[in-house]
Amino acid sequence: MYSFRTIAAAAVLLASIVVNAAVPAHHVRPGAVFVAKPAHFEPPEPGHSGPSGHRNHPVIALDHPNHEGWVPVAVVSHNHPEHMQQHVANAQHYDHHTHAEGGEVSTTGSQVALGHPTHVHIDDLHHVSHDSGLPRRLHPTDTHNLQHDVHHASGFTSNNERYRTPTPPWRHHE
Repeated sequence: MYSFRTIAAAAVLLASIVVNAAVPAHHVRPGAVFVAKPAHFEPPEPGHSGPSGHRNHPVIALDHPNHEGWVPVAVVSHNHPEHMQQHVANAQHYDHHTHAEGGEVSTTGSQVALGHPTHVHIDDLHHVSHDSGLPRRLHPTDTHNLQHDVHHASGFTSNNERYRTPTPPWRHHE
């Protein structure tokens, strides 16, 4: 039989894989809140590859993933790199309706980079942890306000089609 130590190690390994599993494409919608490492932001920019580039930061999806799996996101941080600091807004500006439903976008001092939307591949997005205090998704009104402000600050507009999961075979009607 297997020792308790071997079974415990296998359980810890399996749990770490499940926690760090990539987000399924159908979970990515405008306003969804995830975490991602700045080192995975595209295009790569100065300040994304340093020590803070390997720590997860909250990001808010601005649209659905494109056909290659790239998701446009707005980055939330307390300390944006210099190239992202031109157009930022207090993150609490985008949690009025979300907060009314029991969630908060950030703690005091967090800012959303409006003038510099970036892209993260769906394989590099991860769900927020339950103890982070972050919502899984912004209220639709807060999402709309964020998309509007990003467009105003950067000119960015995206209209990726919604990812549709295939119909399971048992639901096909003949």
